[in-house]
Amino acid sequence: MTRSKVMVADSSISAPQMMDFWRKIGDGSIDGIRLQRFLHNPSWDSDKTEVTLARAINILGEQKIVSIDLAAKARKIGVGFIAEFYNRRIRYSEMTLRECAEQNRDGDADWRLTYCFGFSLRELRDQIGTDPKSQPCCYSNDWWLKKQEDEWATAKPETGYYLVDFNGRFARTSWNNQEREIAKLGGQFFRTPEAVIAEAITTIFQVHKERLLEEWYHWGSSLGSGGGRVFVGLFVQKGWDLYGGLPDYDSDGDLRVCIAQKFQS
Repeated sequence: MTRSKVMVADSSISAPQMMDFWRKIGDGSIDGIRLQRFLHNPSWDSDKTEVTLARAINILGEQKIVSIDLAAKARKIGVGFIAEFYNRRIRYSEMTLRECAEQNRDGDADWRLTYCFGFSLRELRDQIGTDPKSQPCCYSNDWWLKKQEDEWATAKPETGYYLVDFNGRFARTSWNNQEREIAKLGGQFFRTPEAVIAEAITTIFQVHKERLLEEWYHWGSSLGSGGGRVFVGLFVQKGWDLYGGLPDYDSDGDLRVCIAQKFQS
């Protein structure tokens, strides 16, 4: 399609609107469906337009994103299984992605957009196993397979694309102090569920061959039967590990937080 052949219902389109239109065509933000919507309603609010995968890659970079299709291929998940998941939308604004990309460039964060199928921690363990000869894998400890840990170990997070900062924050302080620090960041941030972290680092390793959280743990929200808050990480050759620490423990630099952005739509 050439620019001279584009016809719109409303001829009163401003120059900035047209520039934004061609920019989105060029970087993949506007697909065939969105093109038709624009042609019928060129006065749309482009800032509220749903972000496409192509646009997200353009903003964050390919290495910082794992799409649903790449995740499914890496995990050998069939097409029929993918069809069951309808949360394929990227539920973050372009502005949010741009802010995260800027923080990445400044070295202040490591924001990544990763699709998670919402597997529980035990499901993940069953899928990848505990054999270090088969990478990636889960560490072979089994305390969290006991019945008293069922409530959190079998919990399944919501499916979808998660925007998570894998630059661990708030080391050498208690879990309670970390909660206060997260609150200071604003209501749009939260402590990422352990199952999301475990699935994400597994999938990122499979897709991009990067091993995140090698030297530290993400301290999650789940409460183990012994009163400790569960943490996941130390993702080395033996596999990612799960353990728990009392919330008032504050002297370990290995216990950090991966914050996530709340879904915006």
